[in-house]
Order: sequence, then C-alpha cells, then structure tokens
Amino acid sequence: MNAHVASLSPASFETGPAVVVSNLLRSYGNRVVIERLNLRIERGEFVALLGESGCGKTTLLRALAGLDAIQGGRIVAPRRPAVVFQEHRLLPWDSLWRNVALGLQTPDARERAAEALTEVGLGDRLDDWPRNLSGGQAQRVALARALVQQPELLLLDEPFAALDALTRIRMHELVANHQPGVLLVTHDVDEAIALADRILVMRNGAIAYEHRVARGSSTPISRSELLGELGVNSHSSH
Repeated sequence: MNAHVASLSPASFETGPAVVVSNLLRSYGNRVVIERLNLRIERGEFVALLGESGCGKTTLLRALAGLDAIQGGRIVAPRRPAVVFQEHRLLPWDSLWRNVALGLQTPDARERAAEALTEVGLGDRLDDWPRNLSGGQAQRVALARALVQQPELLLLDEPFAALDALTRIRMHELVANHQPGVLLVTHDVDEAIALADRILVMRNGAIAYEHRVARGSSTPISRSELLGELGVNSHSSH
C-alpha cells in the first residue's frame, strides 16, 4: 500500500487547511487500529476528538505529529506541529526556560520562553527545575513549550487532566486565543462542548460522528446526546 506524509509550505499554510488526512491506515502487525480515516482541520479551527479507550485517538494524533509511520493513505500537515501529551515529558536536567526553549534556534530564546511561561502563570520560575513543580505546573510548562514554537498545528492529548478547575479554565482560554489548527484528544465531554468548533467521535478506527458547534445557537448539542454517541446512557445528563 502507498503511504505518504507531506509537509505544507509556509505559503500554502497561510491560505490552506491546517491538516488533511485521506484514507489513513495504521496497523500494528495484523491488528488494524485506523482504517480509511479521513479528516480535515482548517486553520484556526478547534476540533475535539472523543472516543472509548483503544479506539485509535492517540494513534491518530501520533501519526499527525509524524511520530509513527503509517501503512496507507496520505497526511498533508505543517512542517512544525507541536504536541502536548498527558505526561509533561520535561527534561529533568534542564531549567524550566531551557525546557520551554527546546528547539528554538534564535538569539531571543530565553525572552520568548519567559513570555510563554508568563502566559501559563509561571513567569517567576524561569530558572527553577522540573523536580520542584507539581504535576499541574509541569503540564503548564509543557503547554508553554508547545505554544512558544508558534505552531501551525497544535495536537493535544488530554493535556488538562492534571490541572485544577480554575487553572484548566485559564489554559482553555490561552489555547483558544492562539490561531493554529487544534486537535484535542479528550475524554471530557464538557471540555469538548466548551472549547471545540467541531466535535468528532471515533469508533473502531474511524470517525463515526461529527457535530459542528454553533456558538450562540438556541439548540446547542446536549451533553446527553454526546454521551449517547459514546455509548453512555444517562438519564441525569443534560
């Protein structure tokens, strides 16, 4: 089978989509995880992806990030996607600002890292070390590390799970204010409804449900409807 991952040039990204996936196939040995999946995320669009554990959500995200090979289909994505995983993956031997500036090849790397850390509420901890952070603080540093790259595509794998409620709201607002295409993998139905322009549900390695969120609509998607698509029936959900 033909498998191809192509990069969008900066010029094409300015007017084109953030990512396009066509007939994606991803397997591990004889086990097919993703089959004939198609996806398009526009520039500036926030897409939330839900689904049961093991349905292929993180596998899709890793393929979009270029971290895993694909067995078939085509991915057209920016050269500079940024990824935030559930685990912060900070380098314990580097200070916070150096963790954030990882990969920056500019003379103002420290200043840019300082701005990003300030955005996530840790601007006074530039020279601190990962070992001195709580789990939620470390996750905020990981988010700063992604945003400082000014990515053309931002891939988020449940990055807010370790945050307290108020910090989570602030980080939601921060991500929403940045303009790349965003794909958020989450199990949190309320988070998806609050943040996304479009909500997708994945089943058996394919997109099985899609809802475009109409902001300000008098009939937005209900929590119970979305839970139903996820196979959860709850008479108490609203």
